[in-house]
Amino acid sequence: MAVIRTENERDLVVEADLSDLHAFIDEATRNLDEYKDEIAVIYDKMPKFDYIYFCFYAYSTYRLLEATLDFDTSDVGHIRVVAPDEFFYAFYGMIATLHIQASAKDNKELGA
Repeated sequence: MAVIRTENERDLVVEADLSDLHAFIDEATRNLDEYKDEIAVIYDKMPKFDYIYFCFYAYSTYRLLEATLDFDTSDVGHIRVVAPDEFFYAFYGMIATLHIQASAKDNKELGA
């Protein structure tokens, strides 16, 4: 399980690894409607930051992180995710799949 620590009074550090991805998948698939907008932003922006430099806090895309890893960002000014590069690439693959699922669900509901 990921380690959550406060580096100083304003910075939260999330230390994650590949084993944490299963929990992200479970949370996102259980609550896809809740996270679909966040997933769309991550899907769009993460490649522009070479995946590993994406800032979840800057784009307000940390609700999935909070729910999955059970922490609260309300008292911090920044979140830094520290993980192996493979984590970010696999995370993005998961996000891409969830984005496609959410888009397909929306299209089906709209009758498209």
